[in-house]
Amino acid sequence: MLPSLQVSPIDLYIDEEIMIKAIGCKPNTEVSIQATTYDEKEKKFCSHATYMANQEGIVDVSSQKPIEGTYSGVDRSGLFWSMKHVNSKWDDYYEKTTSDEVSINLFLLVNGDMVDAVTITRHFYKTEIRKEVIQDDEVKGTLFYPETKATYPAVIILGGSDGGLQEHAAAVLASKGYVVLALPYFGVEGVPKDLENIPLEYFEKATIWLQEHPKTNGEISLIGYSRGGELALLLGATFDYYKSIIAGAPSAYVTAGMKNGIFAPVTAWVYNQQPFPQVKFTYRFSTMVSMFKNWALKKPISYLSIWDRTLENKEGLQEARIPTEAIKVPVMFISGGDDQLWPSKRYVNIMEEELKKSNNRSGRNRYLYYEDAGHFLSFPYSYVNLPANVFMNVGSGMTMTFGGTKAANAAAAKDTWAQILEFLKENMDD
Repeated sequence: MLPSLQVSPIDLYIDEEIMIKAIGCKPNTEVSIQATTYDEKEKKFCSHATYMANQEGIVDVSSQKPIEGTYSGVDRSGLFWSMKHVNSKWDDYYEKTTSDEVSINLFLLVNGDMVDAVTITRHFYKTEIRKEVIQDDEVKGTLFYPETKATYPAVIILGGSDGGLQEHAAAVLASKGYVVLALPYFGVEGVPKDLENIPLEYFEKATIWLQEHPKTNGEISLIGYSRGGELALLLGATFDYYKSIIAGAPSAYVTAGMKNGIFAPVTAWVYNQQPFPQVKFTYRFSTMVSMFKNWALKKPISYLSIWDRTLENKEGLQEARIPTEAIKVPVMFISGGDDQLWPSKRYVNIMEEELKKSNNRSGRNRYLYYEDAGHFLSFPYSYVNLPANVFMNVGSGMTMTFGGTKAANAAAAKDTWAQILEFLKENMDD
């Protein structure tokens, strides 16, 4: 028998587990498996691992740890989350926003020669889920829902400072029995170009529109990430429409807006045409020198230190604080202890203490802390079966680090996905 790959299933959802084996190998010999995929910008990502075949000439990825490779330990998803961008010194961000399926090629190598190959297809939705592009006068986005006659609870997904849509996230969540709206608020056609003067009335109208949709049962939850997490908390503190809120890597304060993809001294959010007080940036000169030095040396740049001086302004912080005690529904907070974009763990700690002091009646709040994880640690931005994100090439030779490691971020993505599904189930239809 010639060595070959045994993979099952080869057509599956993004969050489903897969069995990968190499069979027909010579006993007690080294064999390698490589994985390759491309993101939506056609950047190539690869991983590899070398294993020792057992006495029967079999390698079972789900029960064996590699003796060398891009990941260590027993992990059936290791070949997927450990994939790195092949043309970057520090790796690069895996870009995924559409609901199109992902193809991943697996190769079996013996003595450096490829002897077998299998292509697997990872889906975010299949034929039982309906997709609708929404270009209403007041609501833009993409809606996904199960193709049955029943009605379902609904979820709005809010992206972060990259703007745009998280269609893939809405699609996979719809497959779990929800009506899901991927709702953009800047950065794509039909909405503002920049994160500037975004009215909360836009989200209120989208919420009412979704409540009245014939596929929903009227119950709406919010999932927001990064700036979207900040926004989700602000919406929950302003309106009473929601059943639950999930805020991933959020801020505890209203932050300044953005121009051309970077923070700028402009207002992010307004309500009744009135801007919300926001944190005023104050930089140390040494911080900027350090960042430019790393840029010149082509080392990854962290934004974390720019918040140190800014967060010393206690009076300004109090004015810009999001009043989470006004939120009347359960909230799940998710943060990484090594977040290098902003101090999300510190922010969630602050909000946890504020909610405990305020005797907030929502005893079902959850606070998820992942000490070794970075900014991109959970759905809708992270999936255990896609390359985990730590670095991003932002142009002009600059690389940003968002913190954590691929292994830590992937472990957090796996755990948080299960907890997100459980949290939604507990707080909708109850």
